[in-house]
Amino acid sequence: MIFVERLHPGFQWAEPPQKGGDLEVEQVGSDLHVSGLFPRYQAEDAPSDLIRQFEKAPKNCRIGQQRTGKESPDMRFANADSDEKLIAFVRRFGPVVAKCVRYIPDKESGEPQSPAMLKAHQHMQELRNEHLIYRAALRLIILLKEYDFDFELARTLLREISAHIGDWPQQWERERSQRQSEPIWKLSTESLRRIEGLTSGDVGWPFSPTALGRIVICELLNSFRGMAFPNLLEMHSSIKYGIRPLLYSILRRQFFAPRDFAACANTQCRDFYNVERAGQQFCSPKCSLQQRQRTYWKKRGKKLRKERSNGQRNTRR
Repeated sequence: MIFVERLHPGFQWAEPPQKGGDLEVEQVGSDLHVSGLFPRYQAEDAPSDLIRQFEKAPKNCRIGQQRTGKESPDMRFANADSDEKLIAFVRRFGPVVAKCVRYIPDKESGEPQSPAMLKAHQHMQELRNEHLIYRAALRLIILLKEYDFDFELARTLLREISAHIGDWPQQWERERSQRQSEPIWKLSTESLRRIEGLTSGDVGWPFSPTALGRIVICELLNSFRGMAFPNLLEMHSSIKYGIRPLLYSILRRQFFAPRDFAACANTQCRDFYNVERAGQQFCSPKCSLQQRQRTYWKKRGKKLRKERSNGQRNTRR
């Protein structure tokens, strides 16, 4: 987990150019061009501060409002199952893994603006891949907590992770060449081979079903080591090329000291949410109603349709 003294009020990739707004995102071909101001950390509880928004999410229920458990940034990213939702996430928090990042000078003077403007390019396919990896990892953590471990689902999730993580070493090299120094994260070749090997076929003793899941989760988390930063510049440098380290710092917390979170029991939803009351199985009242109706008609529908059909035939006579 990445910690920072409360003297520095959080982690932000950038601040919105307009007060009260979001970061600027423009889709150009297969890329998102993301722009924002270099963060000054002058305001607390900034909407673009991913870690702070995670910390306050369970306490952020307005009077008269129920079930806001899907507002936490990790839930939002895992549930972003469309390009529109992924772009909305980037618009709020910044690029997840940037192809390149640059400072934009003032158009007239050519000098850096104050505060500086940041602009990043986020490839859409890399963003989609990151969502699939993160969603599978979060679902796997839920499985590891369950008494009745679903090994077949776990195998599917492990294969999902393995199928989309292969670009991480190339992304590390790309970031290193632009930084001209080593990034603070790294998925080693050995770790990648281990993940691919454990998910490629039947793995027997000494690996239990749950052990396989724990190994893969730990390999992911160990790619993003914990760091302490002495100043704001070094802190921001750690996420200059994307907020992925922050997402995995949250995943680390969920793995070792998880909040009570779950996947919606509505079979046509399955979104993640933070559980807000004992026995909660659905992410919203709407999902609860839909699943109860579906279950009812599955049990009673055939009989009722038969009775209705018989009644119609009797009426005709």
